[in-house]
Amino acid sequence: MRPPRDTSLPFFAYGVFRPGELAFLQIKEFVQNCCESKTPGKLRVRDGLPIAALESYGEIDGTLIYFRPECGSSAYQRIADLEPEKQYRWEERLEDGQKFNLLAGISPDKGSQYMEGRWDGRNDPLFTSALEVIKDSLDQNRKAAFDLKPLFRLEMAYLLLWTSIERYASLRYHLRERATKKVWNIASEPAFKDALRRYVETSRTVQRADETTKKCTLDPTNPIGAMAYFYQVRSNLVHRGKGAFSDHERLMNSLEELLAIFRATLSAAFDESQWPVEEP
Repeated sequence: MRPPRDTSLPFFAYGVFRPGELAFLQIKEFVQNCCESKTPGKLRVRDGLPIAALESYGEIDGTLIYFRPECGSSAYQRIADLEPEKQYRWEERLEDGQKFNLLAGISPDKGSQYMEGRWDGRNDPLFTSALEVIKDSLDQNRKAAFDLKPLFRLEMAYLLLWTSIERYASLRYHLRERATKKVWNIASEPAFKDALRRYVETSRTVQRADETTKKCTLDPTNPIGAMAYFYQVRSNLVHRGKGAFSDHERLMNSLEELLAIFRATLSAAFDESQWPVEEP
């Protein structure tokens, strides 16, 4: 989507760009200060994203983000690059003598549900309940069996973990399509690199299911290669049936390592997204 008309105005953030949320990391370098604020309307959720229904009666909690004077256009371009234009439109408002921009929901009542209070990305089910289910599946299926049920349960857990990872990549980098390309950005994060060295002790390889002459290597000193390895394990699950005991051990190890790495990366990102917010 395009940036708003006046990029010198502060930005009213009520969702993914609020301080303490993942997308705030995209604009943090441009921020001068932040202040708690409210605006008339209701908060709704559609496709897991908060949207402002400005015509509805109520009040939306948010944060006014003031950008450094020379950084307004750059900050708003980052916001526009992340948000899907089919979901939002720019709105300019005036409250208590202060003009600001905010992202209003397009047809906010369609396919959405009302949300009371403020939206909090830390409580996303894919970052909480899903990771607990994955850990339980890992702990309960460490021993291989001839009927392959433990292997299949680990496969389900591994695919669910990748759903959580792709959700993280979307909220942090952009909400448009091509989830695979977004995931590769994670490999450049310092927390991912640190966790990779901490939780992966030895190198190993995996062959591609569609091209058996090609392989990916898990090396704790090579973040991009490691991400390719973990993703290739996922791709092999999707593109072929599995049935060997060696697959159980490889998948169990990959699931345990990637779950620990992702949890550390996720926690570090939310910590990094903090910013002092002034009271009005």
